[in-house]
Amino acid sequence: MTRSIAGICAVLLLALFAYTIYLATTSNQLVVPTNGVIGSSGVDDPAEGQAGLEALTARTGLQRWRAQSGPSPEAGQAVAPTKATPGDADTPPASAGVAQPRGMELTQEWLSQRNQQEEILQTPQFVQGVTSLPEAERNVFVQPQGRDWRSSRNGPILFGGGLYIFGVAALLAIFLAVRGRVPLKEGFSGRTVPRFNAVERANHWMTAGSFVLMALTGLIVLYGKSVIRPWLGAEAFADLTRGSVWVHMAMILPFTLGLLVMIGAWLWQNLPSRLDWQWLKHGGGFLSDRSKNPPARRFNAGQKLVFWAVILGGTALIVSGLTLMFPFLWAGYDGMQLAQTIHVVVALLMIGVIFGHIYIGTIGMVGAFDAMWSGRVDRNWAKEHHSLWYRRRFEEDTSGKNQPAE
Repeated sequence: MTRSIAGICAVLLLALFAYTIYLATTSNQLVVPTNGVIGSSGVDDPAEGQAGLEALTARTGLQRWRAQSGPSPEAGQAVAPTKATPGDADTPPASAGVAQPRGMELTQEWLSQRNQQEEILQTPQFVQGVTSLPEAERNVFVQPQGRDWRSSRNGPILFGGGLYIFGVAALLAIFLAVRGRVPLKEGFSGRTVPRFNAVERANHWMTAGSFVLMALTGLIVLYGKSVIRPWLGAEAFADLTRGSVWVHMAMILPFTLGLLVMIGAWLWQNLPSRLDWQWLKHGGGFLSDRSKNPPARRFNAGQKLVFWAVILGGTALIVSGLTLMFPFLWAGYDGMQLAQTIHVVVALLMIGVIFGHIYIGTIGMVGAFDAMWSGRVDRNWAKEHHSLWYRRRFEEDTSGKNQPAE
């Protein structure tokens, strides 16, 4: 039953993956303002119908450089094409008898004379001056790097993030459909041993809960305009986004505290060792029921990788998030754009890592969830997956009860 459900989920996730590829290849990667405020109410499509929306989309295309955007939407009537001057090899050939809009004609002229008018086609440089406005960031007159930031945010990051999330989820579903759950080979013994104390479990769930809330609210901010707003409406989506931003910022406190406690409690147990390579070579014993579980201490190589991904990635999220929470306090326009890019990319990568962590800790492995739920695991589970830790920490006395080793 579990494998069948996993197979269905894999098909749906692969369909979403393919649909994301289609959107990525057909999108113009420009943000067209399709909602606004009229009176005191939020409305959709203030451009007054499809014709107005098309005009607004064409005008938005001017956000690109002139050499990329093509003719202006305000271009005049078609005129006869200009004949190419003999010997001008750089002049693009005009189709005989076909009139071209004036905007396209100007673009072709600029491209044909790029050597003489290079300054027109070059990307403008960062220009800063002095103004009478109180904010220092107002002194920036031209910041063309914003075009590159917008292009990457609305292109590779937006669609790449979707492909990554759907791809990771699809791979996990396929693995579950093919492999099934990792079983407990010797079965449950009925006797348990302590694995995590109350403080460790409470901190784990606090950190996990704050990260999940930040991930959900962050995804709403990143993808909500195209995924949620069309069916929720402009006004309700504005309220949802506003609430998501405040929840997202509030969660930085428990998340930061959780990382600090994890570092203090688990850092020394997650340092790399020679056993980690052996564990990785054997795939942790997860690939088949015939695979032998490699020896591991309290944390195996897979758990160590998750630990360091959370610590390093979480630190990057905190630093970049604080930069965005206090705009222009210690970073300019370039720094703010870099911080936003790092924040989004690292967050998306961590979401994929946590997908794998949740999978192994719940449905992927029999008996694993008990470790962070009750704090105790079955003796056979501890012996199979963390044999070195079990032998060092616990002994079996003659009465059959577990006794901590000194």
